[in-house]
Amino acid sequence: MLGLPTVLITLRPAASREMGPPRAISPVGFLLGDCLGPPNQPDLQRRVLRDALRRWEAREEPGNIWELNYPDYQSDPAIVNGGEIVSE
Repeated sequence: MLGLPTVLITLRPAASREMGPPRAISPVGFLLGDCLGPPNQPDLQRRVLRDALRRWEAREEPGNIWELNYPDYQSDPAIVNGGEIVSE
C-alpha cells in the first residue's frame, strides 16, 4: 500500500517522538501557533518550510526529529508564558 509522504513540523518534540512520525522537524524555541514562524516574517517562514522539505528528502528511521535552531526568531511580544495572550 502506498501512502502520501508527509513531514510533521512540531513544537513539542517529546510528545511527537512518542508517536514515531516518519519524518519531522522541530523549530527550537518557537511558541505554539508559530510553527512556521511569527506573522510578517516571510523569510523565516520560508526557511522553516524549506527545512521541512529537506527532511522529507532525507532517508532516516521513523521517529527521528530534527531539532533546528533559527536565531532570528522573535516571538510576538503580546504572547508570554508559552502561549498566554496578554491583554491590556
